[in-house]
Amino acid sequence: MRNWFILALALGVVGLSPTSAPAQSPADPANPQIQGDVDPLFLIRGRNIARSAAETANGGLGNYMAEPAMHGPTASAPMVINEDGSLLFTFRGFRPEARDASGNPIFSYETEVLVNPNRTFEILYNGPIRPANP
Repeated sequence: MRNWFILALALGVVGLSPTSAPAQSPADPANPQIQGDVDPLFLIRGRNIARSAAETANGGLGNYMAEPAMHGPTASAPMVINEDGSLLFTFRGFRPEARDASGNPIFSYETEVLVNPNRTFEILYNGPIRPANP
């Protein structure tokens, strides 16, 4: 029993370590989207909320998968931190069977989700990939 407690405590410390340190530094020149002093846990939760919202809106994991950036390090997630502290995620998705000959995903969806500091969210766009702005 004591070993389980020690293991749980160790995992908790590792889980709370600053894995998204770039998001904590003000005006990171390497990633201009991440600015200000934002709670790194909110960044992780926000990314998960946005990804889950897209998965639900598109019929679940059997029908939809978000781009890898929505699963990796939070600092690489396609997001903008707004002045009011909300997070705007704009990312692509694909059907699990939609892959090219090399096994790479063929993206066909775009989703834009606004996550507020109180963890409420709004899907602003969910549909075909829009043309890039010139």
